[in-house]
Amino acid sequence: MTATVIGRRRVLALAGLGMVMGVAPMARAHRAKAALTLVRFNRTSGVLEVEHTLHAHDAEMALNQIVKMPTPDLSQLEDRARLALYVEARFGLTVPGGPSLALKLLGAELDGEEVRVYQEMPMTAPPDRLSVRNMILRDVFPVQINQVNFDLYSDPGRIRTLTFLGGDGEKDVVLG
Repeated sequence: MTATVIGRRRVLALAGLGMVMGVAPMARAHRAKAALTLVRFNRTSGVLEVEHTLHAHDAEMALNQIVKMPTPDLSQLEDRARLALYVEARFGLTVPGGPSLALKLLGAELDGEEVRVYQEMPMTAPPDRLSVRNMILRDVFPVQINQVNFDLYSDPGRIRTLTFLGGDGEKDVVLG
């Protein structure tokens, strides 16, 4: 992966987290319960890439409450694998009127206070529309805010964003 792509990912991630934090009024006093998902289309490899960024402490609390792990530790490979499976079960992309996209789970990595879960799927071209389901951490934290940014065309003017909170169900996004 080139430094430009990595730099672009960091800028999108920071911008996305900043927008999520702006949505939550309590963000000024306390860290908001927020997660960011980036969905990108890699034209070079023909792969739809999905990257979920969660606060590590929140992810460990989810493993404790939902997966019933008494003392989860995301520095351990097995616990990151369980988290990745948890995320996989709570996030989905569907082409409206079509099948769910078969996202392949790649794994998870701990990066300081954040944990990232990666998924991907080969595609010949990015879809024009998607239905999105994002229940990550929303079964643990009632105030959880999940933002999904779509950067399928490498054009800042065409980035689309969905925000999930409260009782939000599946949402549609027009990408083309």
